Amino acid sequence: MNKVFGCVLLFTAVACFATESLHPIATPATIFGVQGTVELDDDIYSGDMEVSAEYAVHPRLSLYVDGAFRFLSYSYEYSTEGYIHNYCNLHVNGFNETYIGAKGMILPYLGLNLGWQFPPGEGSQKNRFHRLNIEPFSLLQISKNLTVGTAIRYNTFLEDKKYKPGDEIGFKASLVWKPGWNDSLNTGWELSETFLYQARIEESENRNLDKPYRGMKDTYRGMKMKFEAMRYFKIVSIPIGFGLNYEIHEGTLYGFETGHRIGIKAKIQ
Repeated sequence: MNKVFGCVLLFTAVACFATESLHPIATPATIFGVQGTVELDDDIYSGDMEVSAEYAVHPRLSLYVDGAFRFLSYSYEYSTEGYIHNYCNLHVNGFNETYIGAKGMILPYLGLNLGWQFPPGEGSQKNRFHRLNIEPFSLLQISKNLTVGTAIRYNTFLEDKKYKPGDEIGFKASLVWKPGWNDSLNTGWELSETFLYQARIEESENRNLDKPYRGMKDTYRGMKMKFEAMRYFKIVSIPIGFGLNYEIHEGTLYGFETGHRIGIKAKIQ
């Protein structure tokens, strides 16, 4: 099974691109998930298929990737302020950003997550820069079936065409509760909540201009919250989960544009 997940992970890293997904903070594991998502973001309706894969090369180290393809992106505007105006636009669709990385446990309850974002394809007009994410995290086992995680993140971007986005810092927290979980079969309910607060701490720069005019006045702060409910069953000796999740995000410019996302998910672990 691990070899299969390893092959899937390598293939997905090459072939899939995605918007960044919120995942609960957790120890390295081998998982594979597929999700259909409907999103409303800045008055644009979109439909995506997302793929998430993580492969534990060691109990303390894993590699991961998030991938998605945007099949549909649609907006409609209507105004009657002195005139009748209708506007409909079917946006360019395709691959979004690629997120790959590695996660390792330094101590039993302390770890480090390193991630890399590649610029998106035609499915997104946001975050069009290479980005390095450094995220130390901690895990606290409150009870047998309740885990709380916290993390501090730092994002820095590569310069492109003499444009350099400002660095970002953030705080992430998650709660995973497994009421009535069967450890021997890995089946039962899994409920999770994940929160991310992020801020740009310096202005981006347009280095094509003279130094006094380079600042882009784009500092921001924003947040994301995601709620997910999964139910795992034993199917052909493999724990397979099915569930729903809802995400809300808000902010400005390079932050989290105000929006909502609903997903239907299937996951193997």
